[in-house]
Amino acid sequence: MEQTFLYHALASGVSGQVTLPFQHTIPVQAPSALPYTGGYSASRVEGFRYEQIISFSSAETVTTGSETSKYFETLATATVEGLNILNVVTAERVVARLASRYAKESGEWSNTFAGSHFASLRIGGCLIQVDIDPERLKSARRSERARFGTFAAPVALEDSWGLEQLEDGAIHLPQFGKIYLAECLTTGCYQSIAMFHVILGCAVKGNVVAAHVSTNGEPMPG
Repeated sequence: MEQTFLYHALASGVSGQVTLPFQHTIPVQAPSALPYTGGYSASRVEGFRYEQIISFSSAETVTTGSETSKYFETLATATVEGLNILNVVTAERVVARLASRYAKESGEWSNTFAGSHFASLRIGGCLIQVDIDPERLKSARRSERARFGTFAAPVALEDSWGLEQLEDGAIHLPQFGKIYLAECLTTGCYQSIAMFHVILGCAVKGNVVAAHVSTNGEPMPG
């Protein structure tokens, strides 16, 4: 019997909100999204700067959904280059990549973050190494992930003066705020990764999300 699959894939470069010392919404930069029929979407933005708070040299995203003889496959990528947040958080390049595959015969899912990475990531001048397990979503079976949950990648901070890792995985920098790196969100039919989720908690307050992607979808009921 021929199956109908409802695709889902979203990707964004950078977005956020500033609440102090003024209020401003930073519109989503370089968004891409698929219709439920699948296909291809891409977007690119260059030379973005908002006040002296956040800037990047380029952001580009791609989403695609396609069918083979055995699988329905979905891919979302987001790449941000030259990211700078208040001259405290900087990265030469940030790549988020999430690929999902649904097997027609077995109905089994597979998801991977393979390819997601940071290049020359610095927080408060400290070079940060983040190792992202490409198979993190396999740590719990799909049925056990039905409840919405979030977790950030663990980071070694032994040689990073002034930085502290909190219980929820965030990196805390005094008089700056909290930084979540490679933060995953998951539900029964939704998987995502945000390479940066920054909550500003200093004279400048607000939040920034950079290099965010989500995929999955599901077969048509019945």
